[in-house]
Amino acid sequence: MKTLIVASLCLLLAGCVGNEEQLRADSIQQMPYRAIGYASLRVQPGSTPAQKQLMAIRAAKAAAMRELAEKIFGADVSGQTSLIGGGVYSDQLRSSVDGLVRGARVVSLTPIRNDVYEAVLEVDAWEVAAMRARWPRGHFQ
Repeated sequence: MKTLIVASLCLLLAGCVGNEEQLRADSIQQMPYRAIGYASLRVQPGSTPAQKQLMAIRAAKAAAMRELAEKIFGADVSGQTSLIGGGVYSDQLRSSVDGLVRGARVVSLTPIRNDVYEAVLEVDAWEVAAMRARWPRGHFQ
């Protein structure tokens, strides 16, 4: 009887350790999460073309980071519609993103056309699994 209990406990503990390793192994085989962000040079603040270029690069990277956060943690979307006399008086839609993205790397940063920069960022799937495990949905709210 004692042998059966000890064997059951060993199997239970071995299963717990293997799940984390299996999660990482499964996630490593998946494609990385990739996001693209764009920014225009014309709308950037700055007194010189070089300053505007640097700000456009930063803005493109920030837009791609936001898209990554949306993919990893999701986006909160809320809407409100007001009716008067059976017709739509106002219709509002809001969205927000909140999350901590770690391990993102710049895949490419290229000027497209004359005044737009494109930033491509990606995060490995195992990093995404770790982020979701550490910061479950609702943590930042």
